[in-house]
Amino acid sequence: MKIISLASTLVALATPIMADTTVSFAYWGDPAELPPFERLVAEYEAANPGVTIDVQHAPWSGYWTRLDAQLAAGAGPDVFFVTNVPSYAARGALAPLDAHINASNFPINEYNQEALRPHSYDGQLYSLPRDNATLVLYYNKDAFDAANLSHPNDSWSWDELSDAAKALAVSSGGRTSRYGIVTESNNWDVWVSQNGGSIFDDGINPTTFKLDEPAAIEAIQYIGDMMNVDRSMPSYLEASQSGGTTQMFLSGQAAMSITNAARLGSYAKADFDWAIAPLPKGPQGLRSNVVGGAGFGLNSNAKDMDAAWDFLSYISGAEGQAIFASAAAPAVPAMNGNPMVQSSFSAPFAEVFLSETDNGKLTAQFPKWVDLQNLYIQPALDLVWNGEVDAATAIGSIADQVEAALAQQ
Repeated sequence: MKIISLASTLVALATPIMADTTVSFAYWGDPAELPPFERLVAEYEAANPGVTIDVQHAPWSGYWTRLDAQLAAGAGPDVFFVTNVPSYAARGALAPLDAHINASNFPINEYNQEALRPHSYDGQLYSLPRDNATLVLYYNKDAFDAANLSHPNDSWSWDELSDAAKALAVSSGGRTSRYGIVTESNNWDVWVSQNGGSIFDDGINPTTFKLDEPAAIEAIQYIGDMMNVDRSMPSYLEASQSGGTTQMFLSGQAAMSITNAARLGSYAKADFDWAIAPLPKGPQGLRSNVVGGAGFGLNSNAKDMDAAWDFLSYISGAEGQAIFASAAAPAVPAMNGNPMVQSSFSAPFAEVFLSETDNGKLTAQFPKWVDLQNLYIQPALDLVWNGEVDAATAIGSIADQVEAALAQQ
């Protein structure tokens, strides 16, 4: 029996797809994350025999270099997996989706409306979120038990986390064979918001740089101290060279890992017992997590816009969201107003993911964000992560430049 999504059916009625149509589709992902993408492509092609989906997969490390080069040349995939949506929308690489959504009666109201904000620019929607990239604390139960440590729980604060990380780190002869914790390099902003700080006064329409204020400085220094004082956490460069959070946790090189639901599939292969806990509270008792995630966008130069939208609406509709939510490496659904999608998310520790999703806070999503991050913020933070200077010095040295760049928006 052929499976046809409601969104695809509605669009097909209005704009039939011509036979022998090819839609190119690009996405990234670790091997454990690929099955839902592959299933969606196969089912869509089966339901639409005149359409071929040309898949362009790449790992995260090489995906953006290729995509940016393609888009700069006025080419690129018709539908593509994307983050930092405002920066792509501002330079005309993405087509607005509102007209397509309205014409096909796509159920956009079933999406978490807060999760849509990072996918919008200048009052229009430019991508549909595949997920919410909610972070949780994975931990090696065997390592905790061997060290006679209590397991993480929802009352943990930064102090409990750093104390456990220090106790779990194993070093000999100046070399660390196991770190207490490993985290993702692009999630440092969550620590800032957990401490009551922020990067800007407004994540969508910023006018003031606030990363140089005490709460933010303290959070950045907390991360730097785990790396360089406690030696309980690898620098982000060292973690990358060791395979990232996935490989370090699986291989026993880190006893805790802060990352998202996509790692469930990979961590299922672990030869030790593990579990999941909420992120720790900040020093003032504040909780914060990620809001929004990666989404699917429509190339403004798509060869067949109607065919590309039909495929995008299928993978982003209820069926697509349910397939991503029920995968071995599941995505925390952004379409949380749809009962079928909600019930499909039955991942291990689902209640932790869902409760942490409620703590999501938007930090920065505007066209100049990527440039500001690459030109000023990331180089300054790297000095802290590498132990070269303290957080106050590093962030203070770029504050005027970032403020000047904001004023020129």
